[in-house]
Amino acid sequence: MKDFSKAGMSFAMILALLLAPFMPTAVYAQSGASATPKIEFEKYTLPNGLEVILHVDRKLPIVHVNQWFHVGSANEVDGRTGFAHLFEHMMFQGSKNASRDYLKYVEAAGANLLEGGVNGTTSNDRTNYFATVPSGNLENLLWVESDRLATLPEALTKENLDNQRDVVKNERRQGLENQPYGRWFKIMGETAYSEGHPYWHPVIGSHEDLTAASEDDVREFFRTYYTPNNLSLVIAGDFDVEATKRMIEKYFGTIPAGPPLERPAKGMPKLDGERFVKVNDRVPLARTYLGWHMPGYFQPGEAELTLVATILTDGLSARLNKALVYDKQLAANVNSFTFGRNLTGSFVLFATARPDADLGEIEKIIFEEISRLGKEGPTQEELDRAKTKWEFNFIAGLERIGGFGGKADLLNQYNTFLGDPGKFEEDLARHRKVTVDGVKDAVSKYLDTENRVRMHFVPERSGRPSDVAIDRTQEPPLGGDRPFNAPEVETAKLENGMDVFVVSKPELPKVAVALSTRAGAVADPAGKAGTAALANRVMRRGTDSLSALEIDEKLGNLGTSIGGGAGRESGGLSMEVLTRNLDSALEVMADIAINPSFPDEEFDREKKQTLDNLAQAASNPNSVANRVAYMLAFGKDHPYGRPTGGLPGTVQKITKADLVAFHDRYWKPGSSALVFVGNLSLQEAVAKAREHFGSWSGGSAPAVNIPAANSDAAGKVYLIDRQGAAQTVVNHILPGPPRKSDDYYALSLANTVYGGGFGTRLNLNLREDKGYSYGVFAFPNFMSRDGIWLASGGVQTDKTKESAVEFVKELKYIAGEKPISNEELETARKTRVRGYAQQFESYGRIAGQILSLWLEGLPMTELQQEPEELNKLQLGAVNAVAQKYAKPDGTALLLVGDLSKIEQGIRELNLGEIIILDVEGNPVAK
Repeated sequence: MKDFSKAGMSFAMILALLLAPFMPTAVYAQSGASATPKIEFEKYTLPNGLEVILHVDRKLPIVHVNQWFHVGSANEVDGRTGFAHLFEHMMFQGSKNASRDYLKYVEAAGANLLEGGVNGTTSNDRTNYFATVPSGNLENLLWVESDRLATLPEALTKENLDNQRDVVKNERRQGLENQPYGRWFKIMGETAYSEGHPYWHPVIGSHEDLTAASEDDVREFFRTYYTPNNLSLVIAGDFDVEATKRMIEKYFGTIPAGPPLERPAKGMPKLDGERFVKVNDRVPLARTYLGWHMPGYFQPGEAELTLVATILTDGLSARLNKALVYDKQLAANVNSFTFGRNLTGSFVLFATARPDADLGEIEKIIFEEISRLGKEGPTQEELDRAKTKWEFNFIAGLERIGGFGGKADLLNQYNTFLGDPGKFEEDLARHRKVTVDGVKDAVSKYLDTENRVRMHFVPERSGRPSDVAIDRTQEPPLGGDRPFNAPEVETAKLENGMDVFVVSKPELPKVAVALSTRAGAVADPAGKAGTAALANRVMRRGTDSLSALEIDEKLGNLGTSIGGGAGRESGGLSMEVLTRNLDSALEVMADIAINPSFPDEEFDREKKQTLDNLAQAASNPNSVANRVAYMLAFGKDHPYGRPTGGLPGTVQKITKADLVAFHDRYWKPGSSALVFVGNLSLQEAVAKAREHFGSWSGGSAPAVNIPAANSDAAGKVYLIDRQGAAQTVVNHILPGPPRKSDDYYALSLANTVYGGGFGTRLNLNLREDKGYSYGVFAFPNFMSRDGIWLASGGVQTDKTKESAVEFVKELKYIAGEKPISNEELETARKTRVRGYAQQFESYGRIAGQILSLWLEGLPMTELQQEPEELNKLQLGAVNAVAQKYAKPDGTALLLVGDLSKIEQGIRELNLGEIIILDVEGNPVAK
């Protein structure tokens, strides 16, 4: 897997990537009166066996290339685990003719990494690669992709192999070994399957097998599995079909077919009784994982069990959430999902115990509820609600042409595993046809049994080819950029002062709605950090007319839920819903915003949940580093320095009265904005806004005074101990400007050179050149009064000292010792401008951009002007801004890791005064 996130890979992200090809992702579908829209495609096969699928979608001037190789960890042999994933990494190292790092080519062509425009992932059953570029650059991308397939073994070197082996080991440390509960998936596989089963070992492999991999081993793996007859290629987006066919024949048609392949046999293994595993780990709260074998992808019973997961744990009124989290308050959270892999599937359920709760008692309730569901089945209402939620997700996923779960991905998923990319209607129909009896039978057969895995995590108490040859050495020129205009934002204002923004997009029968207020964490009362966040949580748990369970059930029946949260300067609510259900869902959203009742029992429950979440965050080194970085940058008591979710000590002080007062003071229509993106017009949106929010009164919220930063952290080094950590998280903390600053666009370009992507100075140094890290990135956060510029990444523990040297060196370079070159600037500019359209695929992403501009008082025309602003910046101006903020003596360095292994090396560097902090940022006497 490759991760281009800002601050590392969380447990949820790893889980999402592992499950991405098998999640109930989307297809155009709508029940009721509307017909199901068709996903038109053409499939054909080249003489060498390459299967090609073409899908035209002209909503944006972009094209997506999606490749699925039918090989994963299930194809690996004993002693060579992790090969499929290691080879995925090697595919990014450059080929014979495209000899530079792959990502340099696709970024130059306009792939937007931060918008998910390029990636590659490995699962048990397949390895995929995808990239999205402006339509004019399709031929260039096809040349790069085909050259990888045709020549990569010729370009393989021992140096590249050794480097990527180290990168993969760091990925394992970051995603599996250095995360709370991170080992559950590995242990579940090793326990549920017998040694030798294709799913027994983890996709990422073992350190020992990775070390043993030779160049010849990797070449042989490539020649066996990276062949045209083992590849499904999807081209989706805005392109000329006939011209594209000619390109595919030119670049892929000459590559010879590989050997015929045998596939592992499908079949569900049997467990004879329960297999129990106890894991002592650095976790804050005990957690149980339960796993059962179930039918694989698209096999009978899989759809039923997918809906069972929704019935059990999706939403507050779901059976186990209600019992364990809401009523008895034994669990901090409970979740379940199906993992419908190609050979066989798994049903996994996990619950995190609250402090002092007993895992045995939690499991007893889980097993009783599963048994009851297996004997009685669900109610029809429960089943209908689960179907509606699944159908909405099925539609929502196809906002995107590419990316995880987009149309191209689903076409390839169906084609690779089922041999037919046109399984959309069948997939929808099999879920719609699920019955109460069908669910009952599936639960009884697969879940209501002791043939399962039970795992406890408990806190540690100590420590074929064409005859025509082509010249692959000639890189096709990048095409002319097709014009792109950001969507027009229409505006209106209600009589009560609420701003309304609308972007009409008729492609899908859905609407994204976002409500934002100026009720952010900067308005938290002194000593009570976390008030805004807790108020937002409790608001969604009851109104004057609806209880928490009634809200959940009503929204569930509409196939949606209302999310919310509080950032530093704003708080709000959001949802995405089928157009036919918009009015009913808006009614609930408005009720929550205007009439929250803050019930006593919900306040107590959410406060406890918040404290549990803070305890878990304190065991996550990335969370700790990010939270403390803001404290150091602005000062612990500064509105920007206080953690938005609070700390245990501040949350404990918050009362219900504080939440009521906060809502009354800051949730005001005159300080709020309502955004609609989707299948409706401005007139329709304004009418709905007026109907549901027009009665909201109260004027505007008072302005919050945000003083200048009050910090003396510059020039110092801060260390936080995490004993036994497999990695050290390094944060280099730089000052930044506010969003309205004239420096905004120049710093954005400077960051694109420094650390804002894969082919940047920081990441190429620490990941590609040194192999110390899985990824190091930099990202500025522009706020209204000030900003912060963070460079961050996890590095292997035994290379912490060397990594710190490289962080400091790269800072000095960008600060003037090695100014940004004209070539770097032009590459960064093209990357940003060519990748700009990809920010407008997702309805929710569009809504977020609108609200960011509203919050800063900027005109909506900024959406259209950004490419122009980036294009007119000169090199001198960009270097001047980089040097203005990247002052070596004006920065602080923060490291979170095992101090028994890293402290001495850091002290030897003499980078500044060293201060030891605890996980809350308080100095520790030593």
